[in-house]
Amino acid sequence: MSARRRLYDLDYNLWRNIMELYSRNPLEHVYLLYDLIYEIDNTDVYFSIDNNRINGYVLVWHGPNVNGVHLWGNVSNLVEFIPFEKNTIIHVYNRENLDLVEKLLESKNIVFKTMYYLDMLVSEKEFTPYHPEKAVKLDPENKHHVREFVELKKIQGRIIDYTSAQALLSRTRYYGVFVDTKLVSIACCYLRTNEVWIIGDVYTHPEYRGHGYAKIVTSAMTRDAIVSGAKALLHVAENNEPAIRVYTRIGYRKVMKKPWIFIESS
Repeated sequence: MSARRRLYDLDYNLWRNIMELYSRNPLEHVYLLYDLIYEIDNTDVYFSIDNNRINGYVLVWHGPNVNGVHLWGNVSNLVEFIPFEKNTIIHVYNRENLDLVEKLLESKNIVFKTMYYLDMLVSEKEFTPYHPEKAVKLDPENKHHVREFVELKKIQGRIIDYTSAQALLSRTRYYGVFVDTKLVSIACCYLRTNEVWIIGDVYTHPEYRGHGYAKIVTSAMTRDAIVSGAKALLHVAENNEPAIRVYTRIGYRKVMKKPWIFIESS
């Protein structure tokens, strides 16, 4: 029978098991390693242990607005640790866990929506950049950059004040495309290890779509990942065909399809 261990049980043997998991498959376990190193104060993790090896885990990142949960391997004795107290996105790595979690949510009368997302990856040999030199790295000390970022975020549907925007740009690498002086497209890297960078928040102002700006900012962000020696990974909804076409044209390929469960707290 599998034993359970929590984050405060972390010792040398458990850490070695975590590193072995990551070494075997960095793409699959990059969130686990990154959160334990860089987001430890916002992270809980619960492990299922069998024969002194990790055979499943529930990773919980407590974000300011949403919980990010990752279910990997055998989590049948860990699902009680999934939080539901606020908006939550659950990344499901194994098909059998989808049935398990959906039944749990239904039993608790929790409203949820399941969507499928693609993991897309590009390496140095595959990367076909599209004018990355036309993108500008957004500078948190540049008042114009910060103000334009706030305005574009507002169009995107996220209200953020100047101070919060400056803090976000300080801790997260963002590239943007400006038309005249207006910021019209952005992309960021929100997670970095030596092996994998995860790119996200790719967004173009609706009035400026169809001009290749998303390709430009994604190319700039991907270029930085490739130059560092890492591979670039991103997530995209499987029904977002325009975005998939953009990523495919600069060399990204589909490597995995996973269900994500979205829960909105009442």
